[in-house]
Amino acid sequence: MNEREDYFRISKNGHVHTLSDRIPFNWKELLIWTSTSFIFLIWFLGIGIGIFVAILTLIGYTFYRFASWIYYSELKIDEKSGKLTRLKKILDRTQKTELISEKFDLNRFEYSELTRSGKTKFLMNYRTHKNNELLILKNKADKELIEKYITEQIKKFN
Repeated sequence: MNEREDYFRISKNGHVHTLSDRIPFNWKELLIWTSTSFIFLIWFLGIGIGIFVAILTLIGYTFYRFASWIYYSELKIDEKSGKLTRLKKILDRTQKTELISEKFDLNRFEYSELTRSGKTKFLMNYRTHKNNELLILKNKADKELIEKYITEQIKKFN
């Protein structure tokens, strides 16, 4: 899998800032990753078992990438009203809207360190009367990018 892949997107439309965790569905990456997988699995496991395992890998990876492209969430920060909203979406259609805060406060963001599969990731939280887990960031560079964007672009209206 590509380590440089975008696991979130930041955009601005008018006075609304959007952070989206939609992973793009890239056919080239799918073909390269699965063809490499086919070659190595056939090499290490033999032709019969290798092809069987490679086909299962292809199906599983395709379903995973397609599902992550279809089902995603967006975090919207409205500069005018100050509302912080999370949208759960399936194929660009909003399935659930959750109002996190009526008045956005930059100081309520927290980043917790997570260790998964031997890698350090960060969980982006927004504290209100409860803990709102918003986004998992792959590395420290992504965390710093989001912190910088929020402090420089969104802090203006706070």
